[in-house]
Amino acid sequence: MGLFSKGCVICDGKCGLTSSKSIADGKLCENCISELSPWFTDFKHATAESIEEQMAYREENKEKLDDFEITKAWGIKKYKEAMQFIYDKDRKQFVVVSGPEETFKERNPDVIDFDQVTDVFLEVIEHWGEKGGQYDPPNLTHQIRQEEYKDVFWRYDFYLHIKVDHPYFDEICYKMNWKTTVLKVPQRGIMFRRGLEMSGTYKGEELESLAENIEKTGSGERRMIKVGKVVDTALLKKNDDDVVDLLIEDYKDEKYLKKIENVANHIKRADRIYKLLVD
Repeated sequence: MGLFSKGCVICDGKCGLTSSKSIADGKLCENCISELSPWFTDFKHATAESIEEQMAYREENKEKLDDFEITKAWGIKKYKEAMQFIYDKDRKQFVVVSGPEETFKERNPDVIDFDQVTDVFLEVIEHWGEKGGQYDPPNLTHQIRQEEYKDVFWRYDFYLHIKVDHPYFDEICYKMNWKTTVLKVPQRGIMFRRGLEMSGTYKGEELESLAENIEKTGSGERRMIKVGKVVDTALLKKNDDDVVDLLIEDYKDEKYLKKIENVANHIKRADRIYKLLVD
């Protein structure tokens, strides 16, 4: 097929206006795109020839998957579409794939050798917003002031970037949390308290140190909550009429502490993967 063909340069199929991709010498249809690696993004410089070569590689990849044996699958099991890092220790290979480990081979994830990895680092993105919904957008309009800490929600996402030496892509981006972690930090006393303040990139010993710091934060928060309850009981002399309010407070406290624990778990998982692939 030529440059001016209206069909896909690979299969001559229909190229939808929004579902197709342009390459150097034509267009690719949605079906042919689905046959490529999910990590492939450089369509601009691709040619029909290089796309056909990649499709051949993807068929060979299926054969590698036949021999792939799961040693561990690290990821969030609660959500079916969450991404998993799955590795074969004996063959020193891994895949990063969306969906449950029981059926991961059906999605033909790229099998990567450990020695193809050139770098690994964790990117933590922190935002804040006035609303606490899962899909509410972050506020990017102005710098937050200390007096606003009590009113806002802190939002965290975790992306593990795995740099690789590969003919069709140079990075695998593993989104570690399926849902954005949303925290509202309880304010205590006269001090304004902000979120976990860990936006940035981390690798090596920085990962282990960050995980330890977050776990210490969680332990400190739990101690402060216990002290607060003792003070409330002694000074305010709450009675049976306050049982419902106390139960609600307990629920909110445990939910807050659980989210801090989940943050630490994401970081510890990133540290394990770093040590497996780089150390």
